[in-house]
Amino acid sequence: MCTLTLTMSNITKSTSFKSKLLMTKSLFWKVLAFLIGVLLCWKFILWFWDEYKLRRLESSWNGFEQSENAKGCYNFTVVTGLFDIGRGNWWTQSRTYNKYLGHLMQILMLDVNLVIFIEPKGIDFVERMRIGRETRTAIVPTELSNLEYFPLLPRIEEIMKSESFQKDNDNYKNGLPEAVEPLYNLVTNSKMTMIHKAVTQNPFKSDYFIWMDGGYGHGEADLFPSDGIWCPNHLLRHPDKVSFIAFEDLSEEKMKEAETLYRKKTAWIAGGLFAGGASSLERFYSLHKETMFYYMRKGVIDDDQTTFVDCVLRDQENFRPVKGDWYDLMKPFR
Repeated sequence: MCTLTLTMSNITKSTSFKSKLLMTKSLFWKVLAFLIGVLLCWKFILWFWDEYKLRRLESSWNGFEQSENAKGCYNFTVVTGLFDIGRGNWWTQSRTYNKYLGHLMQILMLDVNLVIFIEPKGIDFVERMRIGRETRTAIVPTELSNLEYFPLLPRIEEIMKSESFQKDNDNYKNGLPEAVEPLYNLVTNSKMTMIHKAVTQNPFKSDYFIWMDGGYGHGEADLFPSDGIWCPNHLLRHPDKVSFIAFEDLSEEKMKEAETLYRKKTAWIAGGLFAGGASSLERFYSLHKETMFYYMRKGVIDDDQTTFVDCVLRDQENFRPVKGDWYDLMKPFR
């Protein structure tokens, strides 16, 4: 009888434990579903807010003055690009496509020759923003799959999944896009192929070209001239070299550390704006292509700011580093 009582007691305890475990699991899934719901609602609110801000900004723009009254600087060409890599769906460092369009507005309002590479869904927006400067605008409809480096995407994905790439990689540990998002590396490095196309096609017969990221300035209007007139003589005086911002003194001693730069959570240069004459940029393109294929063989990859450092290392005479902060090359306006 005693044995039977103990057995029944054990069964009761076991049943009670299983019941509590099931309740705990149920509560876990309910909490998880609630948190996911909150995150999705937050993402929708951000999307709606970015949409509202974009429409408000767009409605305040009446276009440029008529061409006969043009006061802009047209002795160079600005090249830019914008691609949707799904960043609005990222859980961290998320930015919607509309947010990027809002950033792009500042560039589109510059009274300059402009070449823009953009997916078809963004063309109408660009055309509205460039009303009055249609003859100073070259829109190049481009899908991600049209990018010159797109065939490298499977290899980039393979590299970023490898143990050798992830090991001791500070960017990977911190979940930064250059270590976890292959499309991010593909697109940031493709800016060299886009400016190469702009230089070779040269729709405005320019001798000097300036690359600006589509999100350059992150929408900070104060970085740009309020009247849209930008004559960057501080850049135009150096056509024989590629000018860019450097955060570090790129001495020979410093450059020895470049071999492991892709693993470090740091940037030595700013890749959002660089500029040069046609020949110096074409040399840059060749160096960058060599670097990308070297990376593919070696099994490493990073965003443009690291690959650009390797290009400088290969031919320092082709480059003009300017010590400064992220957006200093945009200044002065005149």
